[in-house]
Amino acid sequence: MMTLLNAYFAYDKKPAQAVRSLVEERRFGIAVCGYAVAALCWVVFFWVGDGLSAWGLVWRFAFFWLLEMTLGYLWAALSGLFLNFFSGGNGPSALFVVMGLSGFVQGLLLCFSLPAVAAPWLKPLAALALVIVLLLRLAFVIVNVSRAAQVSIGKTIGSLCFALVPVTSGLCLCLGLVGLFVAFLM
Repeated sequence: MMTLLNAYFAYDKKPAQAVRSLVEERRFGIAVCGYAVAALCWVVFFWVGDGLSAWGLVWRFAFFWLLEMTLGYLWAALSGLFLNFFSGGNGPSALFVVMGLSGFVQGLLLCFSLPAVAAPWLKPLAALALVIVLLLRLAFVIVNVSRAAQVSIGKTIGSLCFALVPVTSGLCLCLGLVGLFVAFLM
């Protein structure tokens, strides 16, 4: 926990140096913690106040944690491949850490979803809050991957977008297979 707090305060003072430090140390634990925060945010944002049982909460959290880590791993691996063409710097493991850290940005969803349970008039703004937080998370990833790989923002965006194509295709293929399986069972 102290490592996480020290990383936060170091990032607050000198962001570029803190990101390079975390990337060089390959802080896998902090990345996994970031993915866990993102998974918790998904569960709380979509199912808070729905009378979810403890068992349902644990299963949804585990599913979203696994999904966050898997997609983060694939995105980091493919982005690292393309970024290595532009710089001889850090590889996919460093990008996995940066993308895991972006899960902490998604913690802002908790700041919206918990008051929205108490004030139902905030519920219509949920989609807007979700889009804003996801854009902030993407901006965090772009800026910090650029810092970690020491390349321009344009090259970073190109590498991240190019890497999203196979990840998105794979996700759509998996969803299609699940849909076919469910249709086959009915």
